[in-house]
Amino acid sequence: MARKKSVKPAPIKKVGFFKRIFNLVKNWVVGNGIEGFLGLIVGLILLPLGFKFYAGIAFGVFATRNWDLFKNWVKGLFK
Repeated sequence: MARKKSVKPAPIKKVGFFKRIFNLVKNWVVGNGIEGFLGLIVGLILLPLGFKFYAGIAFGVFATRNWDLFKNWVKGLFK
């Protein structure tokens, strides 16, 4: 009896999904700048440590940078 040749399955579409997510996050970090990204990280570190005031400042920096991105995106839609 002859053996059947094993057929490898086609690449799963998960790779494309993860690549899209990676590019989305990368573009967000590049657009947000280091200030916004560090604001999020510092805020997430300071909040559980009990430094609520400083965490609020860090989250404020993060929100301001994201608001700038959102505002520019909306302006781009109307042009």
